[in-house]
Amino acid sequence: MSLGDQTVKLRELIEQAKAIFEAGRQTKEPADFFKTVKPFADEVDAAADAWEQAALSYLKEHPQKYVHAAQIIQAADNARRVGAHAHFFDTGRAKFIQSADSALYVLESLYHNLEE
Repeated sequence: MSLGDQTVKLRELIEQAKAIFEAGRQTKEPADFFKTVKPFADEVDAAADAWEQAALSYLKEHPQKYVHAAQIIQAADNARRVGAHAHFFDTGRAKFIQSADSALYVLESLYHNLEE
């Protein structure tokens, strides 16, 4: 899978996590850990790991002016955090949204650099 495809997939998973979080805050219905939470978190973790490795390799070969390795690492960590906390509605909304939006910003920045 290309870096562009991995970026799109991770972005979709983060958007899905945001939707799950917002829907859960409305219903306050707890999710089943083994049927819902863990599979989703594992999917996000796997996507974040693959994306992080591919993005870091890409940056080594094609240094960017506005996207750096530290941002890639932090974005992957934020994606993992968002995937793990999406089903836990007692998580602070501001912190959750900031983590998600921060990861999305780096994903978008890298994706636009790939298109050029």
